Amino acid sequence: MDLRHQRRVPVESLCTEVANGREQFSLVVELAESGLRLQRPLNGRTHNRIVQLEFEIPEIDEVVWAKGLICFDQLWRGRARHGQGLLVRTSGVHLLAAATRHLRMLQDYVVATNERQSRVGRPMWSRPLSERLRMLPF
Repeated sequence: MDLRHQRRVPVESLCTEVANGREQFSLVVELAESGLRLQRPLNGRTHNRIVQLEFEIPEIDEVVWAKGLICFDQLWRGRARHGQGLLVRTSGVHLLAAATRHLRMLQDYVVATNERQSRVGRPMWSRPLSERLRMLPF
């Protein structure tokens, strides 16, 4: 399945990201069945596309350790609380390795949450990018 066509759900979960031996904090803003999207302050670009991640799946009290491949890395303009534009680095990460049960938990969470959202309205991932950006908390 094409990664861009997988079900996705918006989340807000802290993540520790290790790349090039450097640790940084980021925010998981979207989960997919086999990956996630991270946002973090603009502070340089990693030259290594392989990252080690530690994050929590919302509503599940379990820390996931995973190895991922950065599939895209872009600068996005968000909205700051005081109306000023804010640049953030956004990266889509395809998970390459993690415990089998964690990968299954992630997939189950995304499918169940997506179905729940579909019952109450259009899922976030199907909305236009401009609409999703307006909903960001900054």
